[in-house]
Amino acid sequence: MNAPAASRSTHPARPSLRGRLCASLCRPMLKRPVAAETAAINDYQVWRNASLAQSWARFSDADVDRRDVLDFGCGNGPLSLFLAATRDPESITGVDLYVEAIERARAALAVMEPQPAVPVRFIVGGADGMPLAEAAYDTILAFDCLEHVMEPQAILGEWARVLRPGGKVLIEWFPFRGPFGPHMDALIPLPWAHVLFGERALFEACEALYDDPAFQPRHWDLDARGEKLPNKWRQWRSFSEQGYVNELTTAQFRAMAAKVGFRFIRFERHGLFSSRPSLGRFTRVLARIPWLGEYLTSHVIVELQKN
Repeated sequence: MNAPAASRSTHPARPSLRGRLCASLCRPMLKRPVAAETAAINDYQVWRNASLAQSWARFSDADVDRRDVLDFGCGNGPLSLFLAATRDPESITGVDLYVEAIERARAALAVMEPQPAVPVRFIVGGADGMPLAEAAYDTILAFDCLEHVMEPQAILGEWARVLRPGGKVLIEWFPFRGPFGPHMDALIPLPWAHVLFGERALFEACEALYDDPAFQPRHWDLDARGEKLPNKWRQWRSFSEQGYVNELTTAQFRAMAAKVGFRFIRFERHGLFSSRPSLGRFTRVLARIPWLGEYLTSHVIVELQKN
């Protein structure tokens, strides 16, 4: 999901000392090789499909088989199409805020071979609501999207509205306070930079680094002709202005979910280095420490149930 296009800056031209320091520390890292999945949209789709298949392994097929499933924040539709092809849902509906993503999902569905044996559809939702009937779904999937929900309380209410009694929400979430929570690591590959420097400095550094000749644009930084887009970072100095990632903590999320009548049947914090078993187990223990654990959390696995 890409952030809004650039507009004319209304912020001071001279960056702060913190902004300049952050940019200086990150500039040498721009010369690192770019991962294939971020360089081209086709490579990204292949990587994303594999990543979602791996993510699904943490959940149970029983929550989608013979059930009406809502894929919230479906993006280009890889999770919906993966489950339609490999599992046995009653139906799948994918919803996303971005029209372009829904168009790509519909295009992918149209050329899918063989065509799914179950009904699959993709629709555009709103920032605080979805054009869906009440009590229409048994299971909601929210993978790698909760951090982008700018009105989480309203969306939790929407989840409760469209779920049937006893329905579940399955969530894979990368909270904001983790090492790369701001989703700026293409330009700011420095862990916890948002904690060390603050949000204004991060946006100042991104503006400077985007124009650096050493920066290699990712596919979301390129137009249809493969040319680098204008510097969008000039228009923002805060996450609320950007409107791309929220600053939701796990404690805030738990309180919001309880407020609309969800109960937690699973809540797992996963620490850093999850791909390395020994380090992963150690950091997972550290991630459970109150307050500090919020910063040592790589991702969270959550299962909610509607009372």
